[in-house]
Amino acid sequence: TITCSDDISTEATSSAGASVSYDTTATDVGDASLDMTYSAASGSTFAIGTTTVTATATDDSGNVSTCSFDVTVVDTTVPTITCPPALLPVEATSSAGAAVIYNAAVATDIGDDDVTITYSAASGSTFAIGTTTVTVTATDDSSNVSTCSFDVVVTDINAPTITCAAAPGAAEATSSAGAAVSYDAATATDIGDSDLSVVYTAASGSTFAIGTTTVTATATDDNGNSST
Repeated sequence: TITCSDDISTEATSSAGASVSYDTTATDVGDASLDMTYSAASGSTFAIGTTTVTATATDDSGNVSTCSFDVTVVDTTVPTITCPPALLPVEATSSAGAAVIYNAAVATDIGDDDVTITYSAASGSTFAIGTTTVTVTATDDSSNVSTCSFDVVVTDINAPTITCAAAPGAAEATSSAGAAVSYDAATATDIGDSDLSVVYTAASGSTFAIGTTTVTATATDDNGNSST
């Protein structure tokens, strides 16, 4: 007569699984010292998942009895993940932002030696002007998940470059108010803004008083940087 252990469930202690010990008993009318064999020995390392252990008792007369039970090794421990250190702000290289490279996150796991790590925005991709939070996700073979996050900051502190048009020639007054004068628009460019706002202290085509009027053109980008 052979009696197996109850089914066993235990947590993995490494990617190999866990060491599991069990007890099995057997008695026989005609043999006080039975030969016991096991498909997996007590104290051996069982892989993550379910392993069925079969125990076989054989007496001196060759009579055999067997029983079996399940050893289940589970991995419910989430990975440990460490995000890269915070980055210094990066200056925009275009109106789209800037390409930013960051160090890889590090993840370890009791039950998985090769944790899968994904990023919400890849290192080396173009990050928009402003703050982008990158979320890093580590997933082990048992679908346990951990996340961490860090910020990528892209700034635009460069003022636009503005060039005024050549001053128009002197205009003859057409009335006591002066004369309507048109001038060419100023040109402005900016690393972080492809559509600058340019304003003038006196609009082209407006009436200018007799004498000399200085027109100031101001270019302002999306981030409040300005040049005149």
